Amino acid sequence: MSEKITKKDLEQALETYANLVELYPENEGYLQRYADMLQTLGREGTATITLQHLHDIIAERSEQEAIVFARKYPQIGRVQVEHEDFEFQDKHAVAGGVIHDALGSIWLRLHRKTLKEGQAVYRMGEAGDTLSLVLSGKVDVYTTGQNNARILLESVGSKDVVGEYMFMHPGKRVIDAFVASAKATVVEIPRQKLLKIIEKNPYLGQILAERSVFRNQVRVVTTNPVFQVLPLSLRMFLARAMELRTFKAGTLIHALDEKVGGMDMLLAGDACYLAQGRAGKKFMLPRLSLGSLTGDVTLKGGDTADIAELMAKTNVNIGHLPFAALINISAAFPPLKERLLKHANQHRLLMMKAFEKLKTT
Repeated sequence: MSEKITKKDLEQALETYANLVELYPENEGYLQRYADMLQTLGREGTATITLQHLHDIIAERSEQEAIVFARKYPQIGRVQVEHEDFEFQDKHAVAGGVIHDALGSIWLRLHRKTLKEGQAVYRMGEAGDTLSLVLSGKVDVYTTGQNNARILLESVGSKDVVGEYMFMHPGKRVIDAFVASAKATVVEIPRQKLLKIIEKNPYLGQILAERSVFRNQVRVVTTNPVFQVLPLSLRMFLARAMELRTFKAGTLIHALDEKVGGMDMLLAGDACYLAQGRAGKKFMLPRLSLGSLTGDVTLKGGDTADIAELMAKTNVNIGHLPFAALINISAAFPPLKERLLKHANQHRLLMMKAFEKLKTT
């Protein structure tokens, strides 16, 4: 029968590996076992520092292994662009190339326009249903955040497109796009002409739809007051991690005993909390505003729904941000935890005020 391993035994083993790591700071095996023991003994802070060092060593040898390692330990905050993301970007470079070739050199020469640095390709609020192809130069895309702050969403280069969201959803533009190089050459493609190109290239329509969804997710993350301070790379990381969920009118989004597994952002529709009165009757509290964050807003993990159920009053679209992605982002950008805690406290205060008002009616 094997002897039971005591905490004292683990402490002695830990000291041994601490000495080995000091002597051989680049040895991956020693670092991994040292980190595992630290975690077993609840010393998460030192374990995280050790894992960060190990990740950086692995990254020098293999980018792919480092990505897998960062997924396994999101607390180290090593957010990276994954290979799928490179493929995602490449697909859209291919999309621009398909459109370019389909339009033909003569049409492009007749309809292209050259803009100087700072000139607008699009302005927010303008009506439109066209898509623009960048032939040369660079275009920066912006949205407006809290207090009308202009925030960068993306830089678009040669053979890439901008404006596909309005092509998919005609109406008023939700972005600003300005030339960011000394000059840029762009061509604006009428909706009907692009639809004819898509008829011959159905895959192109799918790619543009995917691009539209992703760029819109970056925009909604950016316009949220809690997230708008994040660097662009981290906002894009959150947008890639976002899972879109739909709830029909009258269904529960969060039940009281349900583990939420992350944070939810209200993207479209009306949702409200349900409060239960003394007689067991449920009452609707005021509806949530678009962009509201619900769920595990304190990043504790394993939380159940808030102090009341959340229900869809109309058909509702939710952007679900998984817990692992949020932990990764908060490790890479520590002020996020404080901002989320402040948001959670304000949210709870509003809920309690609504409850108190309900008692007096």
